[in-house]
Amino acid sequence: MREMWRGMTLVFAGALLLVGCDDKAPTSPPITGIEGASAQAVSSPARGSPPRSLAPRQSVADGLIGTWGGDDVRITIGAASSILQYDCAHGTIDQPFAVNSIGRFDLVGTHTLEEPGPIREGQTPVARPARYTGWTDGKTMTFAITLTESNQTFGPFTLALDAPGRVVKCL
Repeated sequence: MREMWRGMTLVFAGALLLVGCDDKAPTSPPITGIEGASAQAVSSPARGSPPRSLAPRQSVADGLIGTWGGDDVRITIGAASSILQYDCAHGTIDQPFAVNSIGRFDLVGTHTLEEPGPIREGQTPVARPARYTGWTDGKTMTFAITLTESNQTFGPFTLALDAPGRVVKCL
């Protein structure tokens, strides 16, 4: 008796599966209503489509993570953001450090000018939006900073990977 119930349960489950997986299932999108398109083209849009080229994808270069240094500048590149120190300024890159296939980058962040001496009470340095643009081959890097509000530029700066940099803060 038990075997008969087991067999009937399997037959019933198989029938449900067949009914639920046909082309007319309620979860399938309707194939009608598109003029000039065959059912095959509607159900699988990639078939018959001509190949198209895509722009090179920006890649996060894990090999760039670390400290880069040069005259008057040091960058510490992390997985999600970067910190920059200059003689009389500091900045951030507020995204992963991504380069294209030829090593160029255009990154968004902030740049904060500093003044000599201690920061006075109630006087907070203002972080300005900035773009960091440049190039790297993985061992050396050259970049410039452009303040997006005023179009003022700083640089170019040249750095080397694993170099401490020579930064002398404003006195």
